Order: sequence, then C-alpha cells, then structure tokens
Amino acid sequence: MLPLIPRATTRRFHPFLGVLFLLLLTSIGQPGLADQTDPRLDNLFAALKTSHSTLQAKRIETTIWHVWTHHANPDIAGAMTRGMNLMESGHLAAAETLFTALIDRDPNFAEAWNKRATIRFYRGNDAGARHDIAMVMRLEPRHFGALSGLGMIHMRAGDTAAALTAYQAAQRVNPHLENIDALIEQLMAKMRGRAI
Repeated sequence: MLPLIPRATTRRFHPFLGVLFLLLLTSIGQPGLADQTDPRLDNLFAALKTSHSTLQAKRIETTIWHVWTHHANPDIAGAMTRGMNLMESGHLAAAETLFTALIDRDPNFAEAWNKRATIRFYRGNDAGARHDIAMVMRLEPRHFGALSGLGMIHMRAGDTAAALTAYQAAQRVNPHLENIDALIEQLMAKMRGRAI
C-alpha cells in the first residue's frame, strides 16, 4: 500500500553527499531483475535505518519504491506503469483488473500484490486487501508500505492493538515515515486508556 511521507529531522546532511551515496548504492551490482529480489535492497534498507537526513531518507525510500515497481519483463513493466496511472486517475476497477492479470502472470512480483491491496483498500474490500498484504509480506517482509496499509485496515476495523503492531513493524523498517511516531503514540495512549 502507499507509504506515509518521511518526517523532518533536525540534523543536517549535505545534499551532494546524499546524492553521491545514493548513486553509489544504486550502481553496485545492477541485476537484470529489479523487484523485491534485487540485491541492492539490503544496502538501501540499512541506509534508510541509519539516515539522519530527511532528504537522504526520502531519496533512499524513492529508490526502494523504484526497485520494487520495476520488472525485467518489458510487458509486465509497462502494465505496472499503466496500472499506476489508472490508480492515480481514479479508475480503480480497471486498475484492479490489470494488477490481477499481472499477479496471474508473475505471482512472485510483490509490488503487483501491493498495488492491488491498495486499490482493494480504497474500494472498501478490506478482506481482499489483507489477503494481498499477506502475499506482499511473504515475498518482501520489509515492505513498509504494506505494513502501514495493514495498520490503516486495522484502524478502520477498530482493532487498535493490531493497528499498533502493524505501525510499529513499519517503523522498525522505515523510521522516517511521516507521522509514524505520533500515530504510534496515539494508539498507545488509546490502549492505556482502555486498560484504566
């Protein structure tokens, strides 16, 4: 599902060094297939966790999303782009059909599952979205977008404890998600209120 936006930090990081670091990470060992199996992701996730700069974290996160959405098969890559365009233009039923076809073609492409989960959430199909998120997490356990989406599903269902667990898992993977700290604190306060 769609991630939260990185929050601001008070530490400064020279933008040129961030760009240089990102270029270095993305140039090492470019594989033919870039998706959740791309070996660059390990370094990108390590850098994301240790980044002290909002700008650097956002660039790393953008690179992760690019890797996740890329597919070596040009037909599948083109269909992914068309599906995202359909989503952005509000044609959710057509986008869901397209992502379902992508899943049928390559059931190991985690981002196709994630995009369909997002659409299903928007369309109110929380059971379908949860199923798709489970598939995303099986294929890419570090998918902070899917984890934060799971948190939204649990919040909509009124399951505070499950929402808290999902958001905490997303925060462990990507501590730069916007509002993640505040969301977790609100959910923890709500849980404390119930315990009183």
